[in-house]
Amino acid sequence: MSMPGRGSAGRLVLCSSMLIMSLSSAAVALPTVIDFETEDDFLPGPATPLVNGQAIDSEFGNIFTMTSTVTGGGSGHLGPTIFDSNTPGPNDGGGDPDLQVNLGNILMLQNASFPSTTLDPSFGLLFDTPDDEANVNNAGSIIFNFLAPVELESLDLIDVNGGAHMIVTMTDSLGRDRIYDVPEKWTTDVTVSLVGWQELDLTTLLNQPAEPNATGGDATATEDAGFDPSSVVALDVNISGSGAIDNLSIVPEPTTALMVGVGLAGLVPRRRRS
Repeated sequence: MSMPGRGSAGRLVLCSSMLIMSLSSAAVALPTVIDFETEDDFLPGPATPLVNGQAIDSEFGNIFTMTSTVTGGGSGHLGPTIFDSNTPGPNDGGGDPDLQVNLGNILMLQNASFPSTTLDPSFGLLFDTPDDEANVNNAGSIIFNFLAPVELESLDLIDVNGGAHMIVTMTDSLGRDRIYDVPEKWTTDVTVSLVGWQELDLTTLLNQPAEPNATGGDATATEDAGFDPSSVVALDVNISGSGAIDNLSIVPEPTTALMVGVGLAGLVPRRRRS
């Protein structure tokens, strides 16, 4: 007679239990950086890449859902889209050199003036001419709704210059907000200063100065009484014109981190666009 845990099934249960215990201890405060280079499909081996011009909807469905809104009063942008910011790269010679900040893939709201698309069998809908929405009348927000509460550490803001500014709003599980008001010219234009982006610290209420050589004022923060930064359920990034984001740093709750860790072991099903 086999003793409990001695057979292959028992070994699987034992190994699974040890994996969960290990991940539980490791998942206390490990940040995850969403850099928009790959999906969060958690498959064994290399993650599914994201590509230039790719329209984004369900690619991060294991961590958050992503939607967008139109706030400018016009016909609107065409939704969250990947832009390859590297140079040399696929967008060299295009009409948007101010986004070529050499951060790899970044996320923007696609310009309604360039609606032409190609349906790729591997990556879905690809915009033929990736470009951010610069028309203030078509401005809007990129909205992240997290599947479980998280803590947010930082977010890179790109091309906050000219007439554009950004409002970054974090909402906790009880509906209380922390709001960062990022003024125009908080970053420089990469074609002028060779920088063109800056990290916004999401853990502080202190003023955050503009990028060196930029001429804008400080980014300022306010929050509702009792706001809980460890229990954020939504992030709204409102872009009033040209601009993009990258490198969202997330610290999941331990239970959420455990699910992510198990997913990395290949136990979370892959999500694909329909």
